[in-house]
Amino acid sequence: MRFTTIAASLVAAAASATAACLEQPPSAIGFPINFDITPSRPNTISFQIPPNSVGPCQLIAKFPDGYPITSTGSDLVNVIALDGPAQGALVGSLRFRAGGKTFINSFACRDVMTYELEIAQGEGEVKFSQIQGAGLFMDVGDCY
Repeated sequence: MRFTTIAASLVAAAASATAACLEQPPSAIGFPINFDITPSRPNTISFQIPPNSVGPCQLIAKFPDGYPITSTGSDLVNVIALDGPAQGALVGSLRFRAGGKTFINSFACRDVMTYELEIAQGEGEVKFSQIQGAGLFMDVGDCY
């Protein structure tokens, strides 16, 4: 009886560990990371994924209600993969908005995942600061 209880507890713990979700912030020397995306000034963002992470890796934008995001003109932002098997490919487009979470795309996890953010077309500008809990993140694992 005791062995069965211990075994059941270990199986439950292993299942919850493999189903865990990690919200990985971008690799940075410090925060805030100030983004100012214009047609002549794309921005780059990179994520270091912990070793042995079980995917998928899902790129998301998350901002609380009322978070200050400034945009003028054309504010559609393209997300371009700078490494991995889809290097140079458009992997998503979004408008940064406060008050929710936006799913950009899902990928197989790699040690380092780097993306460029650029205005999709026309003249425009998008500004925001990445801080703890607001900005771009890589959800690693079973997050949904």
